[in-house]
Amino acid sequence: MRWGRQFRSCIPRHPAFALGLLAMLLVDSPRGASAQSETDPLITNGPQALTLRVPPLQTVNEEEVLRVTVQVEGAQGATRIFVDGLPPGAQWDEAARTLTFRPDFIQGGWRHEVRFTAQDSRATAQTQMTIAVRDTVRPPEPRILQSEELPGTLRLTLEQPTDAWLDSPGYAGRTFAAVVSVPLAASAGYPMPVTVRLHGVGNWPPPTQVSPDRFVIEPSDPNLTYWWGYSESLPRSQTLAGAVPPYTARRVLALLEWVLRSYPGADPERVFVEGDSMGGAGALALGLLESRHFAGVFARHAQPVARAHRPWRLAQLSSLWGMPEEEVPDADGIGVWSRLDLTRALRDESGARSQFLFLEHGKDDPIIHFGSVVGPSSLTGDSFYGMLQSQHIGHVAVWDEGGHVEADPWLGPRWWTRGWNPRSDAQTLLRRDLAFPAFSRSTWDGNPGTAGNGRQPWRNDSGYAGDPKVAGDTGWDGDVAGMLNRSLRWDTLQLVDTHGRFVLPLRAVIGPGVTDSPMVDVTPRRMQRFRCLPGERIRWTFGTASGTVTAASDGSITVPRLRLGADWVPLVLERT
Repeated sequence: MRWGRQFRSCIPRHPAFALGLLAMLLVDSPRGASAQSETDPLITNGPQALTLRVPPLQTVNEEEVLRVTVQVEGAQGATRIFVDGLPPGAQWDEAARTLTFRPDFIQGGWRHEVRFTAQDSRATAQTQMTIAVRDTVRPPEPRILQSEELPGTLRLTLEQPTDAWLDSPGYAGRTFAAVVSVPLAASAGYPMPVTVRLHGVGNWPPPTQVSPDRFVIEPSDPNLTYWWGYSESLPRSQTLAGAVPPYTARRVLALLEWVLRSYPGADPERVFVEGDSMGGAGALALGLLESRHFAGVFARHAQPVARAHRPWRLAQLSSLWGMPEEEVPDADGIGVWSRLDLTRALRDESGARSQFLFLEHGKDDPIIHFGSVVGPSSLTGDSFYGMLQSQHIGHVAVWDEGGHVEADPWLGPRWWTRGWNPRSDAQTLLRRDLAFPAFSRSTWDGNPGTAGNGRQPWRNDSGYAGDPKVAGDTGWDGDVAGMLNRSLRWDTLQLVDTHGRFVLPLRAVIGPGVTDSPMVDVTPRRMQRFRCLPGERIRWTFGTASGTVTAASDGSITVPRLRLGADWVPLVLERT
């Protein structure tokens, strides 16, 4: 993007930033500088002895790292430093008093006002710092080829040209098709959510649909890269000659940036990514590995472990990524097959652990068989379902005896969707800037099983899948159909998230004839202000129950074995 265009696009979305943006343009440094700081004058807290010293302005290029260490003077005793207004993707290490931020290529042109608050035993000091992200990575914008007005919707057909950032040097300059649906009622005063919809193999172009209540972005992946990327050496030489950048994922993010900048009615805090089959795998990969941009992931029939694909799919992807055992690195130096083992992402990446996932699989799916979520990863030794529980990830998972495209022969299609959708529910909802509870180890969870039950032999392509048209013939053990966390709710409208206190009401949806209530572990995710130090002791109450828990190494808090009833009960966290 060009600065002039960014300045105009920011006005309707952030009118209060207009003068600040103009000031940034006037002091903008030469393009070659990767990070600049202005250290005079320092903002202090007047006559108080407790003082925070932070440079008032930090400028950083896209795809480069900014680190800022906060200096504290005059503190007496234990001192806490809290940070508000972090840019998406930024990390605050309170123990080291260091902020780290590597903006990606769609975060340029924005300014973020970051506020610091220091508290010791007798005083409080506050200051703030502006982080300005320079737009230094500028891929070409999409071009509108056709505009069609439908009921409540403007449907745009686009072509997306590539350069050496969105494509390998040997392919750069070609174009890809895309469709964007714009709800006509959306505006800056009435923003609407955004859905990035990723297609499966053979499912392009998408059918024409109206979308009066949300933006829908539909990119294309004709080369079947599973929405990730391919060797930078293609097509000129063999795959192993170069790294494997996420070219396809970049194209998707570039389309998202174009929509958010072009339409003030597109809500950046309610961006969701969804897909089925190849699209489901892509939704998981983007939603977990690029979690800073997404409020939630909805994936159907998704393979979360790239190495676990069927033999012929492994061969096809190896022509793009190199063989799994060769581990050709991606742009950041990690082997692409390990990068796309999403059990590793849940284990190793804090951003992935902050994501919310809605998963759907079929036990008689012969294409993405059920072992994709219950079988162990050769890299981490744990299954995807297992990692959701052990890492306390926010999730709802459902499975039945359906196939890849066939509905369950007894329950019918999408039997689990009735009554609640966290994308649109007025009370239990998801936003990128609001906390939610990750439920794990619920006593109401179904049993997905892990192996065979003797009804079907093992097949490398289809696992223990039976005939999706025949009820009861699946070869997988465990419950034929079941759910994880489907009936557990939180009240976003009553959320309290401050430096000293966190409150979130919880309950279970207890249907007619149900006599028990679930016990569950609860881990608040995406807390904006109530951030904890590793090892910090936190006091909790839930109705008549109470206790203390210790923050994990990543600062997360898990309150074990809460019993949820039909009525709302607030979970309260406070510092000891």
